[in-house]
Amino acid sequence: MQKPMIQKYINNFRRHLSAFLRPGIGLKALIYPSQKDGAVLVFHLGTNLENDDEYKPISPSIGSILNKIEQNAFGGNLESIHFSGTNMIVEANKIIFIKDDNPKEWTDAAAKKEALKIVNSGR
Repeated sequence: MQKPMIQKYINNFRRHLSAFLRPGIGLKALIYPSQKDGAVLVFHLGTNLENDDEYKPISPSIGSILNKIEQNAFGGNLESIHFSGTNMIVEANKIIFIKDDNPKEWTDAAAKKEALKIVNSGR
């Protein structure tokens, strides 16, 4: 995954979602790129949270990333798990995106669609 494409997606997602957030709510992104099959993006939402992006070291696979991040959707050894498209996990004050490396998953249109999906699921 190329950092400029990931960063552009994050900026677009933040822009689309922030239109629906109360003032003072920030969106911090933790980016876990994979060597071969996309990336995992973890967005933390919180009061007075700085809009910041933190890139983690490249991991061999999406499964290895899911093994090391805190999430409640999957258990066990995830090394051989495979995802396609965009998969979303919503927990307490965070949103986790598991995105493959298809450029269509990283467009402004995809960011807008995913932001609206989150907003509409909360209503």
